[in-house]
Amino acid sequence: MSKIRAVILDEKVDAVIRQLHKSGLVELYDLTTRLEDVEWKTIVKSSSSAEYGRNVASLMIKVNKTLDLFSNVADKEKVTLGTMLNPVLPTKKNITFDSAEEALNYVENIVNNVESEVSEPAAKLSELESKETALENLKENVSYLTDFDYDIKDLGTGAYTTITAGILDKAIFSEFEADLTQLTEGYISIATGKTFIDEDGKTEKLPVVIAMLKDYAESAGAELRKHGFERFDINAEGTPSDVLSNAVNELNIVKGEIKSTVDKLKALGKKWNDELLVTYEILENEKDRAESYSAMGMTERTYLIEAWAPKSDVNKAKEIIESSSEGYAVVEIDEPDVDESEIPVKLNNSKFFKPFEMLTEMYSMPKYNEIDPTVLLLPTFILFYGIMLTDAFYGVLLTIAGLILQYRIGKVSEGAYNLGYILKLSGIVTIVAGILTGSYLGDFAYQFLGFDIFQTALALVNPLGASVYISEASPLFEFFGVSINNGPIAILLFSIILGIAHLFIGMFLGFKDTLKNVGFLDAFLNQGMWMLLIIAIIITSLTGNGMVTVGVLVPVMLLSMFKGFKNGGVLDAMLGALDITGFLGNVLSYARLLALCLSTGGLAMAVNIMAGLLDQSVPVVGVLLAVIMLIGGHAFNFSMNGLGSFIHSLRLHYVEFFGQFYEGGGKKFNPFKAKKEYTE
Repeated sequence: MSKIRAVILDEKVDAVIRQLHKSGLVELYDLTTRLEDVEWKTIVKSSSSAEYGRNVASLMIKVNKTLDLFSNVADKEKVTLGTMLNPVLPTKKNITFDSAEEALNYVENIVNNVESEVSEPAAKLSELESKETALENLKENVSYLTDFDYDIKDLGTGAYTTITAGILDKAIFSEFEADLTQLTEGYISIATGKTFIDEDGKTEKLPVVIAMLKDYAESAGAELRKHGFERFDINAEGTPSDVLSNAVNELNIVKGEIKSTVDKLKALGKKWNDELLVTYEILENEKDRAESYSAMGMTERTYLIEAWAPKSDVNKAKEIIESSSEGYAVVEIDEPDVDESEIPVKLNNSKFFKPFEMLTEMYSMPKYNEIDPTVLLLPTFILFYGIMLTDAFYGVLLTIAGLILQYRIGKVSEGAYNLGYILKLSGIVTIVAGILTGSYLGDFAYQFLGFDIFQTALALVNPLGASVYISEASPLFEFFGVSINNGPIAILLFSIILGIAHLFIGMFLGFKDTLKNVGFLDAFLNQGMWMLLIIAIIITSLTGNGMVTVGVLVPVMLLSMFKGFKNGGVLDAMLGALDITGFLGNVLSYARLLALCLSTGGLAMAVNIMAGLLDQSVPVVGVLLAVIMLIGGHAFNFSMNGLGSFIHSLRLHYVEFFGQFYEGGGKKFNPFKAKKEYTE
C-alpha cells in the first residue's frame, strides 16, 4: 500500500474528486486528527463538506419519500422459488456528469416532473385514508349502540345534563351501576344494549348509555375510569342505526375513491420508479463526494488530499489526479507514514482463489505486511469438507446448489457468488470422496438392490467396515503394532497424518514470521521445537524407532517449561510442561474428519434401513412411506452434515491452523468508489 499526497487548486478539486470516485482506486485518508497539530494548523486548516451537500440531502429526502409511496401502493410481487433462484438484474442507465451542479440540475428536473404528477394524488390519498380511518372508527363505535333510539348529537354536555356512551365489562356492571347511583345521589339514568363478546373471544361486554346531572360529571368521570369504562367519542347526527347506515355508505364511496387514486399512483410508479432509483443513486454518489471534502485540508486557494492506494494502482491514481486537475496539482507518492494498524489492507488473489477471501475476512483481515492465508485455505478447506461429507450423491447436490448460488443468485450478490463457488468446489471433492468410499446415498445400493459395492473393486475404502482393498484378510499395513485392516482405522490414520502436515505448514509460516520480526529464540520456542517434534514423529513412523520421538519429546517439554518461566515465573514454568497436551489436542482435533465421515454414512444407513422396514412391514402405502422417508431423511442428513462439514472445516483452519501463524486484526481497504447498481 502506498500513500498519495496531493495539493490541488480549489477550482479543480471537484473534477479530481469525481474522477477518483469513479475509478474506485483509492481510500481517502481523513486528515482531521492530523490537522489539530499546532505545526499543521499554521499552514493548513480543516475543510468541511461541500456546500452542495445540503441540497443533495434535501433532494434525497424527497426522492426517498416518493419511492416509499410507490412501494406502498405497488402490487406485492409473489416470491417464488423461481424468482429467488433467478433474480432479475436492474437495467442500468448510462449517464455521466462533469460537475455536481450538472448532476443536481438533472435530479431537480426529474424530481420536479415527478412531483407535478404525484403530489396531487398523493395528497388526495392521504386525505382519503384519514377519512377512511375516521369512518371505520365511527362505524365500529356506532355498531354497539344500534339497540338505542336517540339522536347521537345529544351525546355530550348540555345546559343541565351530561350524556355519555361506551362499553363496559358485563361482570362488573352491577357494581358499576351501584357506585354511580350512590355518587350521583340517584340523579342518573343508565341504559344497556345487547351483550357481545370482546375481541379476545372470552370477555362479555355491554354497550352503556349514561345520563346524569352536569354537576356530577367531573367526579363521575373518575369513577368511569376506575371501572374501565371505554367512552365513545362520536361526532354525528341521527339515530345510531341511521348513522351506521350512512357511515357504511360513505365508507364504500371513500374506498372506491382510494382504489382509483391508488391505481393512478401505481401507474405513476411504473412510469417513474426506475428513474427515481437512478436518481437516488446519483444523489448517493454526490453525497459521498460532498462529504469527502471534510477529510481534506485546505488553504486559501488549494486543497490537500491524502489517500491510500495499492502499489499496483498508485501510478494510475496519480495520473487521474494530474489529468483531471489539468496540471494544477502537485502529487507525491510515499511509503506509509503511520502505524501499521492504520494502514488498510486489500487482498489481491487470482480469480481462482478470490472467492475464498470471504472465509479469510470472516476470521479477520490480515495485518499490514502479514501473510494472506487465502491461498493456503482453499485446497485444505475443500479437502476437509469432502472427507467429512463423503457421499457422491450429496456431492452432486452440493455442486448443483453451489452452481445455482454462483450463477443465479450470485448475479445480484457478491456474497452468494463467493459462497456458491466455495460450495461448488467442495461438492466436486465430495463426489470424489464418495466414489473412493463407495457411498451413494449411504448404502442405498445394498439395502434396495442387494449390490454390495465393497465386495467389488469399485470402492477403495469402506468408512463403516472392510472393503476388498482393506480388510482383516488384506490389511493395508501395520502402524506401531496396530493393523490397518478396516476403513475407519485407515481414515483415522489418514486424518491424523493430514492434520500433522497441516499443522507443520502453519508452524513453518509462523516460524518464518517470528524469526523475521522477533528473533530466533522466540521463533524456536513458539514453533521450531514443535516442528522438530513432528519431524521426529515422522522419522519414528518410517523407521519404527520410538527413541527418536522420546529423544525430542523430553527436550521439548523442558523448553516449554523454560518458555513458561521466561514469560511468567515458576508457576508458568509448571504449566508449560502441559503444553504437550495442547499440541496433542491440536493433532487429535483432526480426528473430526473421521467423526463427520462416520456420521454422514451412519445416518444415511439408518435412513435406508428405516425406509426398507416401512416398505416391508406396512401394507399398500408402505412404498409411499418408504419414499417419503428416503427423501426426508436424506435431505435432513445432507443439510445437517453439509452444514457441519462447513463449520468443522472452518474450525480446523481458524483454531488449529491459523493459531500457528496468523493473528489478523487488519483494517480492510475501503475504496472511495461510486455505487453502480442502477447507473454506469
